[in-house]
Amino acid sequence: MYSVMIIDDEYMILKGLEKIISWPDYGFKIVKSARNAKQALDYLSTNEVDLIITDVNMPKISGLEFVKIAKESGHQFEFMILSGYQEFDYVRTGLKLGAVDYILKPIDSKALVDSLNKIKTKLDSQRVIQQESETSLNLQVRKLFENDLEPSEAVALFHQLRINPELIGSGITVIACNRVDDVKEIDQLCQQYNQVLKFNQNRILDIGFVGGRGKLLKFIRELEDKQIVSGESFITVGETVYNWPDINQSYEQAVRLSMIYKFYEKGNKFSSNNLRVDWLKQATLPKVSLVKVKQAIALNDCKMLNDEVSKIFDELSKQGVSPSYVRQVAFLIYSEVNAKVGFGEKDYQTYVNRINNAESWQNIVDILNDVFSKLNAHSKDDNDYSENVRQVIDLIKKRYRDDLSLRYVSDRLHLNPDYLGQLFKKEMSLSFSRYLNDYRIKQAQYLLKETDQSIAEISEDVGYTTTAYFYRNFKAICGISPKEYQKKYV
Repeated sequence: MYSVMIIDDEYMILKGLEKIISWPDYGFKIVKSARNAKQALDYLSTNEVDLIITDVNMPKISGLEFVKIAKESGHQFEFMILSGYQEFDYVRTGLKLGAVDYILKPIDSKALVDSLNKIKTKLDSQRVIQQESETSLNLQVRKLFENDLEPSEAVALFHQLRINPELIGSGITVIACNRVDDVKEIDQLCQQYNQVLKFNQNRILDIGFVGGRGKLLKFIRELEDKQIVSGESFITVGETVYNWPDINQSYEQAVRLSMIYKFYEKGNKFSSNNLRVDWLKQATLPKVSLVKVKQAIALNDCKMLNDEVSKIFDELSKQGVSPSYVRQVAFLIYSEVNAKVGFGEKDYQTYVNRINNAESWQNIVDILNDVFSKLNAHSKDDNDYSENVRQVIDLIKKRYRDDLSLRYVSDRLHLNPDYLGQLFKKEMSLSFSRYLNDYRIKQAQYLLKETDQSIAEISEDVGYTTTAYFYRNFKAICGISPKEYQKKYV
C-alpha cells in the first residue's frame, strides 16, 4: 500500500478527494490531508510519503513552490498536480518539475484512477529496483565482514556507501543486534549516527560502527536505554579495529560472543535476573585483541600461546574486570583454538562447562592450557557431520583451487543455497566462505614450509585470484603475513 498526501486550500475539494474513490482498491492510502504548504512541510519533517497530490494555485506558497522546496530538502516522492482549465501554464511548469500526471478540476474519478494506475506501475518498478539494490548491498557488506571481498570490491563498496576509508582510522567496531524482528528503530538510530555499514540476516543486524570510543558507547547505551534492543533481543560487540581489512576480526568476535550468550542462556533465565544485565554491561568494555593468539595457533607454538594468554590475564587482573568478562575472553580464546582443532560437540561442551564453572582466574588459565595441549593431537572426524555437510567438505577438499562459491556447491548438491549455508554454519560453527578460506590457508601453510614456490605461486595454487587478497586472508586467519610465517620455517 503506497502512502498519499493531498494538499488543497479548499476544504470541500480535500474531502471530495478522500471519498471520490476507494483508495485501497488501487493500492494507495491517504495518510495526510493538508490545507496549505506549511502543513505539508511540517508533516514531511517527520514522515515520508510515496505520492503527493497538490493544488497548484494556493496562497503564500504555491503547490509547485512547495514541491521544489520539498525536493531540495531531500524528500523523494512522486507527485501529481490539480489545476483548473485556466491554469495550464502551471501544468506545463509542473510537468517540467517531474509531475507524473495532472488532473483538471472538477475532478473526474475515472481520470484520477487512470493516473493512479500509471503512478502505481512506476512505483512498483522503483520498489523492485530498490529491493534488488538493497539485497545486493546487503550481500556485499556481509562478504566484507566475512573477509570474502577482493580489495578492489571493498573499495567500490565504500565508494557506493560514501564512506571515506580513512575515517576507519578512528575505529570500526562490529555490533551484532541479535534476535531482532523489526530493524526499523535500529535503522533510524543508525541514520542519526550516520552509520551505513550494516547487513541483516536471520533476525540479526550486524553494524560496522565507524567512530571513536565515546560515540560508540553512546550508541550502545541508546540501544538499551530506549528499549530498542530488549526482551529476548541482545547485543554482542567485537573488538575495535583500525584498518578495514581487519573488520573480520571484530565481526568474528561479535558472532562468537553471541554463541556464548546463547549457551549461557540455556542454563540461566537471562531475561528475569541480573545475569543478563551483567553480561550486557560487558558489551561496553574494550575487547581484547587476539592477533598474537592467532599467530601462536597458526605456528602450533604452545609456549608462545601460553605466554600470550598469561599476559592477557595478567592485564585483566590489573584492570579489575568482572568475572563474566574474564569468562568472555576465555571463551573467545577457546573459540580460536576450536576453529583450528574442531572439537566434537561433546568435548566442546565439556570445555565450555569447565570454563563456565571455574572458581578462579588461574583455574581458567589451567583449563585453556589443557585445551592448547590438544592442538596437535585432536581433529574432528568428517563422519561427525551430516551427509550434506560431508559432501560440501569433500567438494572443498577436491576443488579448493577453483573459483568455488556456495551457490555452485548448492547447485551440485541440488539444494537451496540459503538452507545449505545455514546448515553448514550450524554444524561447523563457521560460514562456508570462512571454512573455504581456512582450508586454503592450511594448504598454503604446508606449501610455505615444504616447497620453494614463491608466495605469488602459492597464492594462485591454493585458489586466490590475487596475491593481495591472499595476503589479507592469510594475515586475518593466522595473525601474521605469509613472509613472516615462511621465515619461521626457513
